[in-house]
Amino acid sequence: MSYLIILPQLPHLTKQMNLKLLIAVLAVSLLSFSLQFWQPLFIYTRETVSQGEVWRIITSQLVHTNWPHYLLNISSVWLFAFLFYTTINFKTFTINLFFLILAVGCCIHLLESRIFWYAGLSGAIYGLYLIGAYSALKSHDYLVGIGSAALIIGKVGFDHWFGPVQDNSELIEARVVTEAHVYGVCAALVLIGSDAISNYIRTKLIFKPDID
Repeated sequence: MSYLIILPQLPHLTKQMNLKLLIAVLAVSLLSFSLQFWQPLFIYTRETVSQGEVWRIITSQLVHTNWPHYLLNISSVWLFAFLFYTTINFKTFTINLFFLILAVGCCIHLLESRIFWYAGLSGAIYGLYLIGAYSALKSHDYLVGIGSAALIIGKVGFDHWFGPVQDNSELIEARVVTEAHVYGVCAALVLIGSDAISNYIRTKLIFKPDID
């Protein structure tokens, strides 16, 4: 995917975007950049997590296999912010990203015994894009919402069952862990379902007719 089409729009977009959202995305970018210099201390390895270094379940998704991998994932986070800046705010971004990272990391550790090491944010990013699609649907932007959701779910499903459409294994110097993408989407669906149920209950309580 080329990001060049966004560059002419950057000055206009940054003026409209929520400053807190920009700061949050910048913070994630800088944190990931900093941790990359000490990657061996933060990458997920099954052995070290089993020995008690449980923080690697989270930190492993903020470090990457190499710098091209870092640029690939962080540019996707920035693209997400530019695509959904009208419907995603600071709170939604930070809370959902944290839970997606936690969910993907836990699922890999508990359900994927054949994965002995892992690094990268792509699983959480796929989930984040699905949440962005949901936020667009809530704002009645059906074209972006349905289009984004169909693209994300379709790509993740195809990549998992048939192999990645664009295999970046050579670029990132590791296997593309499609299982993480599936867990990211599943975690996002849980978050979306929880929000939808919560909104439904809240609406029913607010508009519940008085009974004499």
